[in-house]
Formats: sequence, structure tokens, C-alpha cells
Amino acid sequence: MSVSTQKSLARPLKAVLPVSQAVSVQKSMALASADSFLRTAAATIQDRGVLRDTSAEGAQQERSMASTVAAFNALEGTSLTERQGWAFMQVLKLARSAASARNGQFNPDDFVDGAAYAALAGESAAQKD
Repeated sequence: MSVSTQKSLARPLKAVLPVSQAVSVQKSMALASADSFLRTAAATIQDRGVLRDTSAEGAQQERSMASTVAAFNALEGTSLTERQGWAFMQVLKLARSAASARNGQFNPDDFVDGAAYAALAGESAAQKD
């Protein structure tokens, strides 16, 4: 979800809740079906790409894992692949969602990002085959 979308969702509850809680409540209400999580994940990949990444061809897209894994491998002497990097991020989101659930909380961002990371891992795996 883009920053501007988050801000617009937070406005109606701003007087009652801090912005972070207002956004969380609004996201919880808006993200109730599998397709809404997937659509939000796709939009998030696009939004983050515009903010963070540009491909060699000039396309703005979220594709930072290859360079992240290369740096990690150089520092740690490991040989993670790009797909494994995305899988690691999925596990991180699963761990966070489990911790939230144990505390009686629900953060839809864990599931949106998890879906996005699964899609990026699938893309990475398909390109390597």
C-alpha cells in the first residue's frame, strides 16, 4: 500500500487514534479476502519499485534482492540465491505474524508483504530455470 494511500486511509480515524493505529485498523477492515491481499501485494511491489529501484532497462520495480544477497554472501561467506533471499523474507513475515497473533494482534502488512515476497521468489525461480 502506498504511503499516500495509507495517509488517506488514516484520516477518518486520526482524531481518535495515532496514525499508525488508524492505518492498521483501516488496513484490517480493507484486507479481508485473499484477492485483496494479493492485489495490495502487487500494488506494494510497484510502489516500492518507484521509491527504491530502477532496472538496467529503466523500469521502476522492486528487485533489490539480488544485490542484497550478493552483499550478504560477500560479508558472510555464504552462497544464498536470490530466491532464497526472498524465501528468507517470507519466513521473517511468518515469524512476525506469529508473534503478533500470540499477542492478540493482527498486522495485515505481514501477509501483504509475505504474498509479495512469494511472488518475487517465484519470479526469481522461474528466471533461473
